Amino acid sequence: MKFTRTSGQQSGPSSAIGIMRFFDADSGGPKISPEFVIGVTVVFTILIAAVELTGFLG
Repeated sequence: MKFTRTSGQQSGPSSAIGIMRFFDADSGGPKISPEFVIGVTVVFTILIAAVELTGFLG
């Protein structure tokens, strides 16, 4: 890939624009907040630790 300078400005690859459009587009999937993900992770971690400490599974 060859880049050229025009009027003193440096341009990046044109694929960067496509990547930004990809990440900005809505996928139509479920909307989950970051707080919910952290909460589920903490609860799951506590649950696994409790099972390990009690020896419930063997």
